[in-house]
Amino acid sequence: MSLPLTAVATDSTQKPNIVLVVMDNFGYGEIGVYGGGVLRGAPTPNIDSIATEGFQLTNFNVEAECTPSRAALMTGRYGIRTRQQPEGPPRGIWYGITPWEITLAEMLSDTGYATGMFGKWHLGDAEGRYPTDQGFDEWYGIPNSSDQAFWPDSDSFQKDAGVEFTRIMTSKRNEKPKKGEVYGRAKRATIDREITDHALDFISAKRKPSNHFLLICRIPRPMSRLMRILTSRVKQAMAVLPMC
Repeated sequence: MSLPLTAVATDSTQKPNIVLVVMDNFGYGEIGVYGGGVLRGAPTPNIDSIATEGFQLTNFNVEAECTPSRAALMTGRYGIRTRQQPEGPPRGIWYGITPWEITLAEMLSDTGYATGMFGKWHLGDAEGRYPTDQGFDEWYGIPNSSDQAFWPDSDSFQKDAGVEFTRIMTSKRNEKPKKGEVYGRAKRATIDREITDHALDFISAKRKPSNHFLLICRIPRPMSRLMRILTSRVKQAMAVLPMC
């Protein structure tokens, strides 16, 4: 993780605007500043500039899966603790943040920050557990991980099977989240661009001297690259198998 120096308050009276970008399944060593970039076949000068012009945070200890790691990032607590009831054993791995947890968004909202979350949430998809229930003013994105979304245009699923497909969701604080279009193959191809556009619109609307904002942008598509690789390998395997 890297931060520009301009994002750091020089004294307690200054409030920095905070932009946090999280990418699913994006390796630590993929970008140039951490040893990747050109060596990995894909230079990352824009991302590297954030580190060279600012400073780097090099020790964030993550869990084995993304959900508890992002829960820890949102609460400052061990991921396992965010999935517990006040009394009782830990909840399942996908249950998400309990309502009594205090999130970064809630803390900053209490000090006057505008808060926006755009992209993958995956910290609770039941009523009362969406981003706008956990301190965010607005949200656009998907409720869970891409690999948990059924493929609506796949021949593997019957139209009358009763499967509820994942949909793009939007919500405002104190409003019930709304379900939009199906998160299918075509939407997966454009979702990162749409998330980025929503994030830029949020910054444009909130970027005023009298305003301060927290923007969390969670990009889901790097995880889809694994799916494309697996699909390609399956096709290659089928091409060499004898017909039965």
